[in-house]
Amino acid sequence: MDILNRQFGLVIAYILPGFVVLAGLAPLLPVVGDWLRADQTASVGAPLYALLAATAAGMVVSCFRWLLIDRIHSITGLGGPAFNARALEERPAAVTTLVESHYRYHQFYSNTLLALALTYSVHRWLGTSSHFGVGSDLIVLALCAGLFAGSRDSLGKYRSRMRALSTTPPFQNQGDLMTNGIDHGQGSSGGAKPPAPPKSPTKPAKKAQPQQTKPKG
Repeated sequence: MDILNRQFGLVIAYILPGFVVLAGLAPLLPVVGDWLRADQTASVGAPLYALLAATAAGMVVSCFRWLLIDRIHSITGLGGPAFNARALEERPAAVTTLVESHYRYHQFYSNTLLALALTYSVHRWLGTSSHFGVGSDLIVLALCAGLFAGSRDSLGKYRSRMRALSTTPPFQNQGDLMTNGIDHGQGSSGGAKPPAPPKSPTKPAKKAQPQQTKPKG
């Protein structure tokens, strides 16, 4: 399940936003449109090209997301990601949980926002469809606003919980459950050793009683 969660996080963070970019480029670049056609059954070349191109486009968009949207979030009150790296190294499972539960969704919302805004702006400027107008502008603006709000919420939770995780003392093996269902001390080098069993109290030694001598007859 952990591998599936990581794969799902990578798909929504990079590949899906990349496909939004490819879908926007398909009317302008015929070769991209050929990659995205559903009737490509002769070979696996076109789907493979589409997957690789979507991954590359998603990573490029993610770079501009870091330059633009992350900076906007930091300037407008979320604060920078100031974490205690040494403390986080002691609890990798909890860090992975926060990344997959919050940061990957922030990447999806932000990357999709940029991909949608970029492709729509290009098509709107070139006038590639007669359906574009004030109504489509309002729809895209509402989608971008919702994606921005989701991005801010996910990034805020990720940063605040990572800071809290990096400032708490090392986990103790007390049987409490973490968010991923693992005891604090399991798999952690910082867990405390179980207390040694109490020693049984030693009985005091008996005092030797003086021997009584019988009187001689």
